[in-house]
Amino acid sequence: MNLFSQIENFVPETAQETSAKQDLLLLIHKYGNALLSRDCEAGHITCSGLVLSPDLNKTLMAYHLIYQSVGWLGGHADGEEDLPGVALREVQEETSVSKIWFLSKKILSIDILPVPAHQKHGKPVPEHLHYNVTYGFLAPEQQKIADKPDENKNVRWIALHQIPELCTEPQMIPIYQKIISRMKAIAVQKQTIPEQITQPLLDWYPAHHRELPWRQDCDPYHIWISEIMLQQTRVEAVRNYYTRFLNALPDIQALASCPEEKLLKLWEGLGYYNRVRNMQKAAQIIMNQHQGKFPDSYDEIRKLPGIGDYTAGAVSSICFARPTPAVDGNVLRVMARLEEDFRNILDNSVKKDITVQLEQIYNPHNAGTLTQVLMELGATVCIPNGAPLCEVCPVSRICMARQNQSVSDLPVRLKKQKRRTEQKTVFVLQYENKIAVRKRPPSGLLASLWELPSLEGHLTPEECVKAAEDWNTAPRELIKINTRTHVFTHITWQMQGVFLKCGRQNSDFVWADPEEYALPTAFRCILE
Repeated sequence: MNLFSQIENFVPETAQETSAKQDLLLLIHKYGNALLSRDCEAGHITCSGLVLSPDLNKTLMAYHLIYQSVGWLGGHADGEEDLPGVALREVQEETSVSKIWFLSKKILSIDILPVPAHQKHGKPVPEHLHYNVTYGFLAPEQQKIADKPDENKNVRWIALHQIPELCTEPQMIPIYQKIISRMKAIAVQKQTIPEQITQPLLDWYPAHHRELPWRQDCDPYHIWISEIMLQQTRVEAVRNYYTRFLNALPDIQALASCPEEKLLKLWEGLGYYNRVRNMQKAAQIIMNQHQGKFPDSYDEIRKLPGIGDYTAGAVSSICFARPTPAVDGNVLRVMARLEEDFRNILDNSVKKDITVQLEQIYNPHNAGTLTQVLMELGATVCIPNGAPLCEVCPVSRICMARQNQSVSDLPVRLKKQKRRTEQKTVFVLQYENKIAVRKRPPSGLLASLWELPSLEGHLTPEECVKAAEDWNTAPRELIKINTRTHVFTHITWQMQGVFLKCGRQNSDFVWADPEEYALPTAFRCILE
C-alpha cells in the first residue's frame, strides 16, 4: 500500500485529527515520498508505537533524551514507505524487545508534533515538525529490554495510571490516553468475534459445504480414519483411498486384526506409514480396553496412539457433540484473519488460546457442525494459498483484517531462524573538513537515502587503500578502523569503518559536513 493510501485509510475521530490528516495528504501531494526523509523542508514523517502488556494494564516507555520526558517509542521513517514496519523496527531498536506483535495494523492516530531545537551528535538541529503516525502493539513483560543510549534511557514498563505523573510533556498525555482507549476498544472487539460469527457460519454451512464420503454419517471410526488420512494429504487424493480402505476394513475389529502386509498395501501412496501403524495399535487398544467401542470422551480419545489434539477434538465434537474444537492450520488462519491477530500461530500458546475462545461458543447442539464449518471455511474460502475469497465469505463483514486491509499479512507464521548476517566495509573518506557521501539505489533496503561508500565483505587495510585509489580519491593516510553492528528486521550488518584521509575529491561522491545530510543510523553509528 503506497504512502497516500495508508494515510487516506485513516478515519479521524476528532477535528484535530481531521486537520492533521488533511495537512499530511496535501504535503504528500506536494512532496511525495520526500516526506519520508529527514531532509524534507516541510518536516518529515515519523512512526510511533504504543506498547501495552497483553492484559492492557501497563505500557512500555522510555525517558527520551531530546524531550527530557517519559514517552512512547518511535522514530523517523528514513525513506521506508512501510509505516507499520517502521514503527515495529523503531520499537524493537529502542527497547531490544524480541517478542512483540501488532494489536492491529490500523493507524490509531495522526498528530502534528513540534520538535524543539536540540543537539544531535554534538550538532544543532533546528526546530521542525513531525507528522507522526501511531500504531498499537502488545508485548509480554517477561522479556529482556534495554536502553538505546544515543536516544533514550530507563526503558521500563509503567502502569497506565502513572503516565500523567511521569510524562512532563502535558500536551502528550491526552494523546496517550486517546490511543490507549482505542487499543482497549479494539481488544474488546476481538473478544466478541467468536460469538458474532457463530450463527452466520451455521446458516451458511448446509448450502455450501462439499459432499465428502466421510460426511455421510457421524460414525467415529469413519471420522477417525478420514482425519488421519487427511493429515498432510489433499482432500481429493483421499476420497478413493478412504472408500477402498473402508471396503477392505469396515470396522475397528477388522482394522485391529488386519495383517500388516495388507494394511500397508491399503495405505500405499498416502505416505507416512507410521500413521496407519498407529491406527492399528489404537484399534487394538479399543478392542482390548474398550470392548470394541470407540471411547466417547476427549481425554480417552486423546490417549490413543497417533491421535493428537486436533483429531481428538474433531472426533469428540462431530461424533459425540462434545465442546472440543479441532484447531489446525485452517482454523488458526481463519481466526487470525477474523480477529486481526498478529501473534505467531506456530506458538503453541496461541493455539491454546484460540481453542479456549472457540470452546465458549460450542454446545451440544452445534459442536459437530461448528467444527466442520470452520474446516470448510478454511479449506474453500479463507484459503491457505492465494487470495482469500472474501466476496463469498459469510463472515466478511465481521472480519477485522478485511476492515483494516491486512488480510494478506495474516496469519503470521514465524519459524525460529537467525537473521542473515552481512559483512561490510564502510568508508569514511575525509578531504579537509568534509567526508564523502552518496545516494543509495532507488529500491531495496534504505532506498534513496544517503550513505557512506561501502563494499561487501571485510577488506584488509591494503584492499581498503586500493579501493580508495580506484575511486580516484588519492588516499594519503589510513587513520583508524572501527567495528560496528546494526540490526535490521531480517539482516544484521557487521561493519568495519575505515577512516581514510584523501588528497582529492571524486565527483562521483558528494563531499560535505556529515551533519548536512541525514544519514541512516546504520551509517551514522560508524561516525560516533
